[in-house]
Amino acid sequence: MEYKQKFIPEGWNSISKAFSLEELNKAYINGNIIEAKVTKCDNNYNLYLDLGNNITGIIPRDEVEAVNIDETGFPKPNICTSKINKFVQFKVKDTSKKDSIILSRKAVGKEAIKWMRNDLKEGTCVCGIVKNIRPYGAFIEIGGRNCRNGTYRRYICCKNKIPIRKT
Repeated sequence: MEYKQKFIPEGWNSISKAFSLEELNKAYINGNIIEAKVTKCDNNYNLYLDLGNNITGIIPRDEVEAVNIDETGFPKPNICTSKINKFVQFKVKDTSKKDSIILSRKAVGKEAIKWMRNDLKEGTCVCGIVKNIRPYGAFIEIGGRNCRNGTYRRYICCKNKIPIRKT
């Protein structure tokens, strides 16, 4: 089955790109998903990204995660701190300040969950990164965000032996 994958795992493209304000505005208007490296997590667990061209991207704590949140409604602190020096995907949420752009990783998560529920079907071939192997199966990141509500998961546990096809 041929399929165009809508989401790629975070970090799949690990090359930093400098974004112009024009590109960021276009991404905002079109709702594009883009990726950049987290450079810092502050004491309030907001994430900071260097978007290039002296532009800082800020992912407020409430926009870091769509699913894995604590009892206060915010992502757990370790979710935020674990993203430092890693590439994350996001949508542009606000471009009104020219030197700092507000971003949302949560918006990508919600879209990924919708994609997994509606479009991902048995037999679909997708790219992924093996994240962990256990005696009972493999956890493969196929893109998007964590989705821990039953069947649809970012990490898929396979209970049967999977033949590995070399390409």
